[in-house]
Order: sequence, then structure tokens, then C-alpha cells
Amino acid sequence: MVLRNKIKHALREGRAVLGTGLTGPVEMPALRVLAHAGVEWLFLDLEHGSLDISDLLGAVQLADALGMCSVLRVPDLSYHWVARSLDTGALTVMIPRVESAEQARLAVQWTKFPPVGCRGMGSPSYLSYASLSVREGIEISNRETMVVVQIETKAGADNVEAIASVPGVDALFLGPLDMSISLGCPGDVTGEEAHAVFREVCHVAREHGLITGIVCSGDRILQYHSMGIRMFSVGTALTHLRAGIGAAVDQFRRQVS
Repeated sequence: MVLRNKIKHALREGRAVLGTGLTGPVEMPALRVLAHAGVEWLFLDLEHGSLDISDLLGAVQLADALGMCSVLRVPDLSYHWVARSLDTGALTVMIPRVESAEQARLAVQWTKFPPVGCRGMGSPSYLSYASLSVREGIEISNRETMVVVQIETKAGADNVEAIASVPGVDALFLGPLDMSISLGCPGDVTGEEAHAVFREVCHVAREHGLITGIVCSGDRILQYHSMGIRMFSVGTALTHLRAGIGAAVDQFRRQVS
């Protein structure tokens, strides 16, 4: 249920969790298919794609009812986006392009209610309309909300020790494609230079008791799992649809040719 962040607890217990990305409005049948397939969390992306804040409330509430957690990546580090995204009922926020400890501190401040942070309260949907006192709501939200910061540039990797040292940060999430661009090897997400950065981020995360996550293809899961990564976003609803229909078309062509 929404009062317990299932993926945060699973990750703290050392279990790997599987998510997939959503970059555009998704209908209820698609969410039900994802849930029945065993997807544990949804990567709802406001940075890229066509999702808007108005699309999120229904998606987050339905995902919760289906047993999936929602991870909302905001377009940028701003109080407006962090607070409104969490007010949908999601318990995990992801901040892109974090490159300094100060950015990580702001992410924590804007995610947590006082006395931990400075998030304001005003939406009845922030814990999915649960009947709670203000005190109970603050206690639950501060305990269960998860702060994920993305390390996806060379500057972020260079400052990862300082970023990981910020109290309240729960996870470091790698962005392989943007990292490869930042390193000067666009698209080479499996090369040694990129993987050296990934291993260092994983090492720093372990030293600070944090989780490491990544976006990857299914054939790379074991390799990244061996590095210590436990939070996986594998493909998107659209790429899985494309792969499925592509396989069906290939079968058709082979059998009727």
C-alpha cells in the first residue's frame, strides 16, 4: 500500500527490483499488463517524453492499487517539480543531472517535511488520500519517501563522494547514455571508461550505505548486478511493445515467405 515504500524496503534488504519506463500517457490496461507481468516499479519520466504533471495522479494511484511503486523523475531540480510530483502520492522522486553536494541537499530538503526538510503540505493526495493526522502524515512521508539522485555526467561522477555523503540521499542512479556523452564517447555505454565510472559509483554507494540503480537493456542485468547495482529500469513500455510486435512480424514473415 502507499503508506509503505515497497521498493525502498526491498532495496534496503539487498534485493534487486525491476522497473520499466513510461514516457507518455498510459491507459489502465497497459498498467494492468505491466503489474501482472511482475514489474515492481514504474519510471515515470517528466524530464523526457510527453508526460505532464496532469497525467501523473491517475497513473500513480492506479499503479499503487496494482501493487507497483512509482518513481517520478522531475524535469529539473526545482521545489515546484519535487513537491507537486510527490503530491500525486508517489513515494520516490528522482533528480536528474546532480553534480554537487549542494544539489543533493536541496533535493532532500524539498522532498522531506520539517524538521528534516522544508517541503510544504497542502494536497490531500500526498499519501493517496489516507485518513491521517498531520503528525502521522509527516512521520510516514519522511520515513518512506525515497530520494534518488542521478549521476549521469563526468562532473557528477567526479563529485560522487560528496554527493553520497549528504544525509537523506537514498540512491545513486546511473544514466549510461548521458554519461557516455559526457565522457566523450557518445553511445558507448558498455566500454571500459563508462564501466570504470559505474564501478566507482557503486563502490562509493556501498561505502555510504546507499543503493545504486541504472537504466539498461535486459542482456546487461547480470553484468551490472555483479557490480552491486540493485535498482534496474529495463526498457520502456514502448520498447517492450515494439520488441513484442517486432518478434510477431518476424515470425509471420518467416512462415509465409
